Amino acid sequence: MSNIRLIVSDLDGTLLSESHALTEPVKAAVRQFKASGGLFTIATGRFGPTARHIVEELDIDIPFILCNGSVIADRHQVLAASTLSLQELAPFLLEAGELGVTVMLFEETGALALRRTADVDIFEDRENIACEVVHPQDREWTGRLVQKVLLIGDMPQIQALWAEHHGRFEQGYATIQSEDNYFEIIPPSQSKGTALRKLMELLQVEPSEVLSIGNQMNDLDMIEAAGVGAAVANSHPDLKARASYVCSRSYGEGVVEVMEALNLLNTVTHPEERIQ
Repeated sequence: MSNIRLIVSDLDGTLLSESHALTEPVKAAVRQFKASGGLFTIATGRFGPTARHIVEELDIDIPFILCNGSVIADRHQVLAASTLSLQELAPFLLEAGELGVTVMLFEETGALALRRTADVDIFEDRENIACEVVHPQDREWTGRLVQKVLLIGDMPQIQALWAEHHGRFEQGYATIQSEDNYFEIIPPSQSKGTALRKLMELLQVEPSEVLSIGNQMNDLDMIEAAGVGAAVANSHPDLKARASYVCSRSYGEGVVEVMEALNLLNTVTHPEERIQ
């Protein structure tokens, strides 16, 4: 009998299909696991408005992790959040924009872009959300507090520019490459793994009772924080090397695969069953 009580899954590239949708087999597997007494939630780089429909579709009734760990929320409220001040980051962001990099800023209730680009159009279409476009030289945006910053573009160019500016910053920041062309900046000491440990404490679940699943390197400390850390077949090679279970199938099919492999779609250990 499996002792896994909590499953935490990344979304894009993991639980969702290649077209960023929930498939019927994935939804059925989540329903079956929850009906057996299991707890299911998500840990994603998305912010609240773009994750909400997935939370509702899966009927997630426990807290979930947003913005790569800087936010923990449930369906009613934000439970914990760290924010970024943009004033110190502004010169870096302005220079990135001038080089053709797409710069997006995420608040609790909406997203802003410093310019309208093809990447902004793709993001809006994929996430089904409208972004507010602000003029880079209108410095009002530098006074806002955001949950994360996203830069979309050539990764070596972005990383080189960050290295050039990083030594001038007085504040600390955490950076994440969440997709091949996504460079994210979040508050310091925040990550999916850090947020998962907080979530385990909140839910009174032991690490050995957790299965976490991902596909990118921003999922690494999350899969290492869990008793079983799984990487779907389309994962970054370095993530596969550190995972305790590597799926033979990709995206949501891989999530269902590991759930089946651990017998999580048959029965779940309830707390009273673990009392000797």
